[in-house]
Amino acid sequence: MKINLNYKIENLKLFRANTGFTLVEVLIAVFIFSIAFTATSFVVTTNLRSASAIRDNFIASGLAQEGMEVVRNIRDRDWFLGNAFGASIPDGAYRVQWNSQALLALAPDPHLKKDGVNGMFSYDTGNDTIFNRTVNISTIAANVEKKIVITVSWTARGGATKTLSAEEHLFNWK
Repeated sequence: MKINLNYKIENLKLFRANTGFTLVEVLIAVFIFSIAFTATSFVVTTNLRSASAIRDNFIASGLAQEGMEVVRNIRDRDWFLGNAFGASIPDGAYRVQWNSQALLALAPDPHLKKDGVNGMFSYDTGNDTIFNRTVNISTIAANVEKKIVITVSWTARGGATKTLSAEEHLFNWK
């Protein structure tokens, strides 16, 4: 029986050429995957932080708008009751909530609470939130104009205090 040595040597060369990855190839592949994973993790983390900041700003702007609407409704209630302009909105610092018919005394550290059932923010029931709302009222011209500044502040991630303010002037147009 005659053995073809050249055939076996060729098969052996092909077998060695296709045996798998070398250690260097594996290390390069792991390095590339780790860079891709790190970049993806960074993008996801940054997006989550941005989404959290946007959510907090959105809630704060809604709370500021709600506070302004409550003060405007208190002013309008005075007109319906026949009271003088600004009788129920004297100068000073106060707090309000969505169902306020009068300004509430400003308590130290007045954190708003969020009701878990209906999602409403108030000082009465619910879990404490990160948000504080202050209403500052000042007279610009007696019996003519009041300046209302609503300030919503909260502690953001990392411990930084954020503040959003809204200002409106109410006039005695009646």
